[in-house]
Amino acid sequence: MAFELGLWGPLACGCAVIGRAGFISCQSLRRFGIIGGNITLSPSSTVNFTEIIWKKGKDKVTEWNTNLEVKTYSLLGGRVHLDLKSGDLTIFNLTSSDEHEYEMKSADLTDSSKFNLTVLDPLPSPTLNCTLINEIIFVRCEVPQSYRRHRELLLCEWHCPFPQCEGSWELEAPVLNFTKEDDLSREVRCFVKNPESNRTSSMVLSTCVPGDNSRHRYALIAVPFVGIVFAVGFLNYARRT
Repeated sequence: MAFELGLWGPLACGCAVIGRAGFISCQSLRRFGIIGGNITLSPSSTVNFTEIIWKKGKDKVTEWNTNLEVKTYSLLGGRVHLDLKSGDLTIFNLTSSDEHEYEMKSADLTDSSKFNLTVLDPLPSPTLNCTLINEIIFVRCEVPQSYRRHRELLLCEWHCPFPQCEGSWELEAPVLNFTKEDDLSREVRCFVKNPESNRTSSMVLSTCVPGDNSRHRYALIAVPFVGIVFAVGFLNYARRT
């Protein structure tokens, strides 16, 4: 399921739910970045700028006009670059504190451009675990609790050759049920994604069923027993000779 322009409804996955990248309102475009990454906010204009002001909330980030060299304020610690031709603002080495609404104003434009920036944590791989109860295999997929921020922006999908895996979930992904009569040599994969990245984990169903080691256990018991019989027989033979 691709991320498309538009509004997302609430969604989860042992994880949680996602809102698709798009317009938060008629005035503010939602953008996503990842901690440690970079992002460029672009007003998408073809005018020749004579003046540019970028603000984070009410505070100035950077400004420029034909009579003033580019002035960058300390708000983002010098981690920004202003493109004077396009008006693009690039923010480097994103942090969670960079989340906010950004606005670009210019006397050369009729309206200002607004962007609501959400900064996501790096997405970890989901964990898969299974339980065997009364000959039924239960498989669960979870995103580690260390991924705390914006869990509502997660989407979950199961991938496997069984009917149970069909579809995707914008609510908590269901626990899958299998029986020992299913083809346990097949693999089950859990796929999670947010607007910026995706991760997957897999397991083979046979690993959920403890192996029958009774035959090997009996063999191990038989080895010392045969050894004892052989030793007793040898001692009796030695006495007679």
